[in-house]
Formats: sequence, C-alpha cells, structure tokens
Amino acid sequence: MKAAIAGKPGQVIITDFPEPIIGAGDLVVETLTCGICATDIKLVNKGSQETNFALGHEMVGRIIKEPQKSHWKVGQHVVVAPYLPCGKCFYCQHEQAALCPNLYEVFPLPGGLSERILVPAELAQRGLFQVPPGMSDETAALAEPLGCVLMGLEAAHLKAGDSLLVIGDGPMGQLAAAAGKALSAGPVIVAGMTPHRLDKAQKYFANVVVDITHEDLKTIVSAQTGNRGADIVMVAVSSGAALVNGLNNVRPGGTVNSFAGVPDGTKIELDVRKVHYQQFYLTGSSGTTPEYMAKALALMESSSVDFSKVITARFPFSQVSEAVAYVEQQRGLKSMVLFSEEKRVN
Repeated sequence: MKAAIAGKPGQVIITDFPEPIIGAGDLVVETLTCGICATDIKLVNKGSQETNFALGHEMVGRIIKEPQKSHWKVGQHVVVAPYLPCGKCFYCQHEQAALCPNLYEVFPLPGGLSERILVPAELAQRGLFQVPPGMSDETAALAEPLGCVLMGLEAAHLKAGDSLLVIGDGPMGQLAAAAGKALSAGPVIVAGMTPHRLDKAQKYFANVVVDITHEDLKTIVSAQTGNRGADIVMVAVSSGAALVNGLNNVRPGGTVNSFAGVPDGTKIELDVRKVHYQQFYLTGSSGTTPEYMAKALALMESSSVDFSKVITARFPFSQVSEAVAYVEQQRGLKSMVLFSEEKRVN
C-alpha cells in the first residue's frame, strides 16, 4: 500500500508500506480522507529520515477488517483518534488526560496519510467514533482539530454569553471562532492579518473581525466589550508577541489561553503586578483526547454552525504535496486529502 512521509526538508514522499497485520482485537480501516495540520507542515519543513510512520492524524476511514466479537462492523465509516491516554495514570485520574505520559504509546499505524490504517485493539475500544448519520467524511475529519479547540475553550471556562477574542485567522483560529459561536459566546471577535481569511471569518463565524495591520485591536475590543476587555482570549498564533497582545486585551478576571504551539524557549515579559491586581488567568492547552473528539462530533452534528466552511481545498492523495503547500502558503484555510476524488478548490 502507499503512504506519505516526510523526506528531505520541504519534501513529501509517497512510498510503499507493508499491509497492516491484524492482531487480536485490532481492526483495519481504509482511509477516506485526512486533514493537513500545522504539525504536518512542521514535520515536512524539518525533514525526516524516519520511514516507518506516515504523516497525517486527522483521519476518517471505512472499516475493512474487524475483530471477532466486536461491535464494529465492516463498512462503517469511523473517525480515528491519533493517540490514546492510558486512563490509569495520575493525570488521567485527575481529568488531565492530555498530560498523560503514555499518551503516544497507542496510535494508528502507520498514520493518517496512508491508504490503510491498523487500529490497535485498545484504540478501537476507546478512540474510534462512528461518523454521525448525514455528516460528510470531510467534516467528520475536523473532530481532531475541533477537539483541540474545545479542550482549550473548556480550559478557559468559556460560558454562553462570554465575549471571545480569537487572535489568529488561520484554520485553528477559525475553528475556535466557530466553536465559540456554536456555544453561544458573543461577541466573537477574530483578529488577524490576512484579508481573505478575515473575510471568511466575518462571513461564517465572527461578529467582528480586526485586521491588525491597520486597525487598533485594543480600541475595537474595548468598544465591543463595554471597555472591559474580552472575557476569554484564545491565542492561536505561534508567537510570544501574539500572547502579549492577548494579555493586553483580556478583562480583569478573564482568561487567556496560550493555544498555539510556539518554538522552544519562547519568552515574554509579564507584569506580575497586573496579574495580581487584575486577577486574570493565563492557561494553555495542547492536543486533545478522545473525550473531546466525541464532544466535537456531537457539536458539529447538533449545531447550526457549518464547521465545514474551514475546509477550502480538497486534493487527491496523489497530490498530497500540493495539499501541504496549500496550507503552508496560506492560500486558503484547511486542505483535505481525499483518497478517491479529484482535486476541488473552493
């Protein structure tokens, strides 16, 4: 079978992989679609000599081999979690499963950008979800990134009616705005620097958008929040400066979530007196868990918000390099790799 891996820096290679060998309780999924994530971009840009694992972790497929005595059946369309908390460690027992030290020990092989995937038995039991009736496979593939967003919003204690400022107009920022809208936050404000992305946010997810290249974010946020600042700020840009901007726009007693991953060693100056007297909260979130992927699927199924609008391009598997380049060059928002359809760019 074929799978896509990172090669030399900037290179994506489609290469041959051995067919999955099924063990007791395992199942095999034929991949239907897989989203391209910023993590994939980082891996490709860095390059790799690892040939045992495929790129991609936002995957949906069709079961083609099932274990005996399983509730899963051949032909079912399923979302596959990319990793699995152990459920037994200190962090899992304290509802912090994304901090599980065993988080990456159980995962689908070789990865989402592969024609077929082996789903280990434990993952099949606790990290596999049926695509809801009427939901497209492409939309269902958003369960992993949306699960990351929902975990971040929960960490920030978002409530209905809260004002939400999202700093970042990329795919994850747009999903954060979409989730905020679906969860009845308001106003939802998206700040960014890319006009076509801000237009998308304004059309589908945000009440207000701010182009920070020529508009003053603090002035607009203050005007939208009774001069208090935002109740919740999600910083979905990979920079310390963006986090500082978030801290400058949160209300006293509000919460800032450092959501985007940043390079090792990234530091900011923090006015501790301001933290003390304004009593705001600074937290972070990284990754997701099967619990939040299930919440993401339920939210997409029940909400009137069309989360699929963050998908702006589809590429056949043979053009996976183009799918990666599309995201890296910020030509749209999110690209999906389809294993059976022709390229479609919206």
